[in-house]
Amino acid sequence: MKTKMEQLQADMMTKGAFTRYERRQMKYLTKANEAQRQYVKSALPSKHLARSWMEECGEVDDYGNIYYCGVPLCPRCFMRERAVQTGKAIKKIFCDAANEDLAFATILLPTQLDFSGMTVLVENEKRRLRTFVDRQRKKDNRWDEFQLLGWWEIDRMSFGDFETCGRNTKIALDGLGFPLMETPDKTIWRPHLHAIIRKGGLTTEEIAGALRKETHTAKYQVDIQPFRAHRDVGDNIQNIVRYCLKFRIECDYKRPDAQDFIEAENADEAKPIVRQWWPVEDVREYVDWLCVQRSGFQSLRFVIGQAKEASTGQVKGSAFSSVSITKKTINGEKSISSISDRSHSPADLHVVNANSLISELSGIFVVEDNDVASTGIADGVAGKGLTRCMYNNNIKDTNWTGTSSDTPLTVIETQPAVAELDAASKISRYPVNAISLSDRVRGILAQKQANRDHVGGMKQL
Repeated sequence: MKTKMEQLQADMMTKGAFTRYERRQMKYLTKANEAQRQYVKSALPSKHLARSWMEECGEVDDYGNIYYCGVPLCPRCFMRERAVQTGKAIKKIFCDAANEDLAFATILLPTQLDFSGMTVLVENEKRRLRTFVDRQRKKDNRWDEFQLLGWWEIDRMSFGDFETCGRNTKIALDGLGFPLMETPDKTIWRPHLHAIIRKGGLTTEEIAGALRKETHTAKYQVDIQPFRAHRDVGDNIQNIVRYCLKFRIECDYKRPDAQDFIEAENADEAKPIVRQWWPVEDVREYVDWLCVQRSGFQSLRFVIGQAKEASTGQVKGSAFSSVSITKKTINGEKSISSISDRSHSPADLHVVNANSLISELSGIFVVEDNDVASTGIADGVAGKGLTRCMYNNNIKDTNWTGTSSDTPLTVIETQPAVAELDAASKISRYPVNAISLSDRVRGILAQKQANRDHVGGMKQL
């Protein structure tokens, strides 16, 4: 139960007594949030890198700048992050969406006994979901408007907690590799994905059915719920984002419905609660994975965007895409990393058949996604048209010279052009035994011209 002073402080923060900038200058947290912050700090070794970050979190310098540690379990940082993510979701990503266009999805991943394979598990799941959506778009264009914005969450439980789980949870855990025999105090990590999805032209049942049929076949592994119709879409998004970024580390924390999270959280604050924290070892292991092995909040966010029209620079559902001109600065020099069909003349492009793309380019080109512009590919299937590729390494365009007698540079070693090239290669900025492609071409032309002059002189004699 809040005291009158605590209630006054809460009202001053929420009723407009301070501007947003003034609220940011207040470095003090509520008692509950400060308790979590102190527990996380105490769980880390004194020389741990994340602990030193948390010691300085909230400090304000002489210029009014606030330092944030960026540790996801720090209440000051995760409240700031969820405010940023809520604003992006409401104002940018789903700004034109209605409640009937959106849904809340939860995808469970196999349970883990430690964090040694957690990164591989998450990255494989990301690739599997992207491949799944790409495959669905090739079969049904209604998937082109599908969109996903989610965050990875890692929950924990002990082996003995299995008996207190509900029926559906037990079935799901059995299908996701819950260990049959372990010590009672062993920690079981439960990774999962919470996401807001834009359904596009699909229904909730169609999306859930496709996931359960092709990629996530375990029972109760996928759960998709429509948005609450009685609440504003912005409030629904705010509830879900706060739920996804809650970072609660209590063993007995009861998770309310994601779309009613704010109301339930406010109700919990009014009740006196004795908090049972995670074991110190589990908190330390979780922080190590989030901040040392991963990049904090950035590595937890997962996005699958809508398919773009071909007129905007990308082909729907295609692994090959035509992209607009972008420039990269490397060592002070600008290079064009990707060029669209419209912005480059056909004379500068090498046209090859898509079926023989790899064999033709083997040993000659290094092809990346942003260096490939494709045309004539129907439904994203390679081999139904011609694929245009270009070799655009303008920073370091070299040819390795050999010592065989059939190379153009060693046929007539006494020619002046070759001698000049040999001298130039000694002071070249390229690696040893390498010359630039342009110098090689000029040398070949000079040799041919010298040969013609030599043959012409012989005929005159």
